[in-house]
Amino acid sequence: MSPAFAVRARRAVPAEFDALLPAYLAVFADEAVLSWVIPDPVERAASAVPLVREVLHAAVGANQVIVAELADGSLGGMSLWLPPVDDVTRRRPAPPPAPAGHVDGLIAHRFAAVSELVAAHRPAEPHLYLASIGVRADLRGRGVGGVLLAAGLRVADAENLPTYLEASTERSRQLYLRHGFGDHDRPVVLPDGGPVLWPMRRPASSDRA
Repeated sequence: MSPAFAVRARRAVPAEFDALLPAYLAVFADEAVLSWVIPDPVERAASAVPLVREVLHAAVGANQVIVAELADGSLGGMSLWLPPVDDVTRRRPAPPPAPAGHVDGLIAHRFAAVSELVAAHRPAEPHLYLASIGVRADLRGRGVGGVLLAAGLRVADAENLPTYLEASTERSRQLYLRHGFGDHDRPVVLPDGGPVLWPMRRPASSDRA
């Protein structure tokens, strides 16, 4: 990364939530799964708010959001990392309920479908789960995604945990392969002509020795 373009990864804090929500929506405005859940770009801008507000608010409060901050203080990307499942019960987390409000039937149906399919494929072993990661459109291809990914993987290595995710594009899949992930289980094909998700797993640090 050139000296003229500096970016650092840091944890998001609750006090900045009012800035985080629009930044999140901008970063993921053209993301493959969200674009399938809400096909119309204009409707997506409004309907995505109730889809992500509560989840993002809870994640920030739980110290689970890592952002990429540029030298001018603006946010260039964002990632959401969920902690391991309960070590005692080893239960898979239940998919979040479809949001109420003005979200229409098709959006609610697709939101529930992707939530259930993704939850069903998550490993039962304790792992750090990269639920989402995105970079501002004007900064893609400049290493911001790699900075975000490396920050989360340092946490996984410090806790000796495997990391799991679903790649939603072939380009992102290639990024994860370069960072030590491998394909895990069969691809997840979303219904109604939706995108293909590639489950991927990176072993714990002790298993890579």
